[in-house]
Amino acid sequence: MKRGLLFLGIVIAFSFSWVMSRRIPLAVIGQPTAAGLMQGAMEEPFFAGLAEASGLPLKVAYRPLDETGIMDSHQLQMLKDGLFDLVSLRFPENSIAEPSLQGIDMVGLHADYASARRAVYSYATTVDRYLNESFEAKLLGVWPFGPQVFFCRVPIQGIEDIAGLRVRISSSSMATVIAGLGGIPVTIGFIDTKNALASGMVDCAVTSSASANFAGWPEHVGYYFPLSVHFGLNGYAISLRTWNMLSSSQQRILQETFDAYLDELWRFSQTIHEDASNCNVGRDCQSGNLYHLGLVQPSERDEQLLRETSQALLLPEWAERCEGVHPGCRQEWEDTFLSQAPIRRPEQ
Repeated sequence: MKRGLLFLGIVIAFSFSWVMSRRIPLAVIGQPTAAGLMQGAMEEPFFAGLAEASGLPLKVAYRPLDETGIMDSHQLQMLKDGLFDLVSLRFPENSIAEPSLQGIDMVGLHADYASARRAVYSYATTVDRYLNESFEAKLLGVWPFGPQVFFCRVPIQGIEDIAGLRVRISSSSMATVIAGLGGIPVTIGFIDTKNALASGMVDCAVTSSASANFAGWPEHVGYYFPLSVHFGLNGYAISLRTWNMLSSSQQRILQETFDAYLDELWRFSQTIHEDASNCNVGRDCQSGNLYHLGLVQPSERDEQLLRETSQALLLPEWAERCEGVHPGCRQEWEDTFLSQAPIRRPEQ
């Protein structure tokens, strides 16, 4: 009897060790903790429960970006080099390395959630193919922080009042447009922007309503100008090395798990955007911090001027840069967006 129990114990221990040895490591870089609820309430819990939710033999090690000491603009190269297996990919910061990450969220392209979601459905397969080719990575999906809008210390009445103001931006494409409007673009990290506003280093800053509210930007500004510069699209990319360790059925399960999670992120993003917008201007505030900023409602002229400036300054330069990396890129982008967005064909 004792021998039988001992033998059974050895078998169980061996089986457990074998199962554990078959677990697939998944080293993940997440969003920075300063990203607020999208990181703390959604992303981190998702990865904590990913193995259980998917039923896959994953050993997930998740770290927020700001705990790694790594610049977010290097995410794709780190993925290719094998330093991490999966990244919460920050599109604006990585658009120099991969131009299609700018193409899917061009300044002035998306005015609302419906427009941004159409772009994802239409263009994400192209982005995925480019990531495959250049970085040996697969795009698991795309999600939005939400409209990237203006918070200003000084009174403005519309986009033309940006002229002469120092505006914190997060990408080179946004810098080009702000300069084209007569503003002075200032590149400052998100974490440092609150102090830059407090000290007067910048007059305005651009981010999502929820991110600004969570980070306390409204403590040092007086005006909220919700003109959507771009939509803050981000995504998840996994290295092909790790992806190919999974069987076809495991790949399908992992993709379905991410698809369900991404649907939740889109809904959550819109909910917190609407609530944060209310919170920022002293309206019914459910979960954010209540402020009383002056609301400067964008006009059709503001939207038109933003699109025209982006069209004139960004599209030709972006098309040339993208073509240099992916021949045929311009035509694919035009085929996707010209039938949807109120912009003209880029100059040849």
